Amino acid sequence: MNTERKLIKFGASTGFTVVLEFGNDAEMVEYRNKIENAGLQCETIADFNLNFDEADLFMDMQSPECRAQFDIEDWI
Repeated sequence: MNTERKLIKFGASTGFTVVLEFGNDAEMVEYRNKIENAGLQCETIADFNLNFDEADLFMDMQSPECRAQFDIEDWI
């Protein structure tokens, strides 16, 4: 079982720091490409903890509710 988290962190066009978590690499790469193609800095991070790490927005894109609420176009 692969327990490695698939996380990206980027500075959104709004000035917010956004962290997204994905269930698979392909989806993470798709979002990362959209972000970078919009001219924004994006990095893969190894871990994220809501209590200790900084982000203005964290979305678990594995959750159908989070996925429905998050539109990448609003952030790039």
